[in-house]
Amino acid sequence: MRILSIDEARSVDRHTSKELGIQSETLMRNAGNAVAEKVKKMLAVDSGIRVLLLCGKGNNGGDGYAAAELLVSWGFDCFIYSSVAQNQISGEVKTFHDRCAESGLEITYELNSSDISLSDFDLIIDGLLGTGIKGQVRPDTAEWIYAINESNVPILSIDIPSGVNGDSGQISGSAVKADITVTLGFLKQGIVLEPGASLAGEITVADIGYPEEAFDKLKTDKKLINHTLAKQSLTPPLPDTYKHRQGKVLVIAGSIGFTGACCLTSNGALRTGAGLVIAAIPASLNIIYESKLTEVITAPLSDGGSGHFRLDDFAIIEEKLEWCDTLIIGPGLGTDNESLDFAKAVLDKCSKPILIDADALRLFHGNLDLFGKLKSDFVITPHHGEAAQLLNVEKEVVAFDPFGFALEVSSKIGGTIVLKGAPTLVATDNSITANITGHQGLATGGSGDVLSGIIGSLMAQGLKPSDAAKLGALIHGEAADHLLDTHGYRGLIAEDLLDEIPTVISQYERT
Repeated sequence: MRILSIDEARSVDRHTSKELGIQSETLMRNAGNAVAEKVKKMLAVDSGIRVLLLCGKGNNGGDGYAAAELLVSWGFDCFIYSSVAQNQISGEVKTFHDRCAESGLEITYELNSSDISLSDFDLIIDGLLGTGIKGQVRPDTAEWIYAINESNVPILSIDIPSGVNGDSGQISGSAVKADITVTLGFLKQGIVLEPGASLAGEITVADIGYPEEAFDKLKTDKKLINHTLAKQSLTPPLPDTYKHRQGKVLVIAGSIGFTGACCLTSNGALRTGAGLVIAAIPASLNIIYESKLTEVITAPLSDGGSGHFRLDDFAIIEEKLEWCDTLIIGPGLGTDNESLDFAKAVLDKCSKPILIDADALRLFHGNLDLFGKLKSDFVITPHHGEAAQLLNVEKEVVAFDPFGFALEVSSKIGGTIVLKGAPTLVATDNSITANITGHQGLATGGSGDVLSGIIGSLMAQGLKPSDAAKLGALIHGEAADHLLDTHGYRGLIAEDLLDEIPTVISQYERT
């Protein structure tokens, strides 16, 4: 399912009307029809059903007028309130406004929210503001939004809830909290990203007549991660397979105080199907790992009792790098100079696919050229803060446009980035996919370590890094979704995910 930014949506509209000959009026009529059809599915047609349509002067308002005309013809009692004076309504919006007026529908202009009782209606259709909002919501519109949200009446937003930024999903001062959003033609970034996604409620993508050629000029491909990749990739292993064929993962992670990171990553790799996992660990911590890791092989490296990595036993690492199919490096690694020097030496030597996470990403802060020196394909898995540090910018820059930021980083590093967030985005080349599985319960220590293990395991099993990243994000999120009923949001910890990963994967293996 396509996802577009505001500029991309405008480009598609221009291309559709000016070069493909499909008039904006036609698209607006189709949009109104889609909204009306959704209302009809929500509410049984009855002359007693009262529908309030709140229309601004933009295209969302025009869609509302187009919907009202059809709803009235079906027998709904529609009441239209315009947030602007009649003389401010123009273009295609005026066309459908005038049709409503000519059909006898009463339209009230510039009404204050305090002048009516919204609770008298059975449905409120929000067409106040669209994706073109700039800056903060004006005070008079904010009052309407507050009243709508407090009405205890079902709310349907047209295209995007009023007040939600169409690119970032952020709230522009105040925003409608819809029960349903009928978005037109394609998903908007702002209702894929949180908090916009939650404010949109149930999302229906309505086909309003954009031909496939309308999207030809888009430079990037942005979509939701779907289950097709999982069904294609998670087939049962061959009957005569053996552990070495199932993927060999080398994990370099953990340090004093952060042994859990290595354990979660290693077990995440095993639970996802890797045949063998070796965890290279500081030797002074080996007793901890031997007691916590049953199926994982440990490779203790001399650390002089420091509890962190040093270059003393690098020959062992060279041997393990030859052995493995994939390297995972970074979770809980440590931020001291010796650990980072060790990590750099490992990355300089490794010629196998690599997943770089957490502390290992510090090597690249303000020095993205180092990615070009890696000898193999790689995936990085930063959260917003870590991603901002890579480009030496504030975290707010990432939040302003996560899609654009992820694509920029992917382009600059020449690899795949998994930008962890709500939702997690996977960018590579000129494409980006959003994973909408999972929930806020994943905001817990160690959750990202499990994700690294999942993705690294899939890479070791032969998936190309970008596909492993997409599928890993999907599995990780679905594991959390499966646990929501029993663990809730607050009760979920990273270790819980490990036991649920096989359940998620098995549902695809058996289809």
